[in-house]
Amino acid sequence: MKLIFLDADGTLFHHEGYIPNSAIDACIQAQKNGHKVILCTGRQRIEIFGDMLKIDYDAIIAGSGATIECDHEIIEENTLSKEESEYLTKYLLDRNIPANFESSTKIYANQFTKDTMLKKVEEQCKGKSEEEKAKHGLTILTNQITVVDSLEGLSYNKVSVIDNGKTPYKTIQDDLSDRYVVIPATFAPLGKESGEVTSFHINKATGMDSVIRYFNADIKDTIAIGDGFNDLPMFEKAHLSVAMGNAPQEIKDKADIITTSLDEDGVYNAFKELKLI
Repeated sequence: MKLIFLDADGTLFHHEGYIPNSAIDACIQAQKNGHKVILCTGRQRIEIFGDMLKIDYDAIIAGSGATIECDHEIIEENTLSKEESEYLTKYLLDRNIPANFESSTKIYANQFTKDTMLKKVEEQCKGKSEEEKAKHGLTILTNQITVVDSLEGLSYNKVSVIDNGKTPYKTIQDDLSDRYVVIPATFAPLGKESGEVTSFHINKATGMDSVIRYFNADIKDTIAIGDGFNDLPMFEKAHLSVAMGNAPQEIKDKADIITTSLDEDGVYNAFKELKLI
């Protein structure tokens, strides 16, 4: 039995709102062959919807390690500490940086951030039909935002910073990397200057540890497949790592194997090469 840890966006799931049929078929066949298929994503549990639910995952690691669900039951929840959340919230608000404050059940933001997201939706969905626009990942994410008058005192496990053309990602990384894990955003529609901020004690590798213990598995039976910077802890933890063909070169350099891109049946081809199907 192998434990297969699969990233979502850019690996399994396209931001236009679909999973390639070949990837769905590969996951179903791998499970029939006795392997465990685990979704390991930066998305929060409430952001797993649509085509992503066409696969009956044996476990889900959401929020980049914040929420652990095994056999359809949540077994673990993690958040930033009170000190971590207070400092980060103040930093972002003082600089008027648009950001989504994420928990496993809700995504919070102020009206300024919601307006920034709505503007991005219009920019990226220009020329699309209303149906296509409704299915776009950025539209769905924006519709999930709960606008609050005050962001102070919130409990959350991750912040996604949105590119609005004013504060460069590098500035945020330089300011915060001594206190938090700061990486480029793994959801491309947020913009090239967007990023994700999490605690040092919450990542995909810590989530993997919980799932490995739950299934009483061995690290030598783990495989990780991903395409983004938040997948690097997963790559370091897994016995075997696979980078998607559409991953940045920095991610490919850290992988044991490189498969084809998402649009070129990357997950299916990786499963075939590894003899999982």
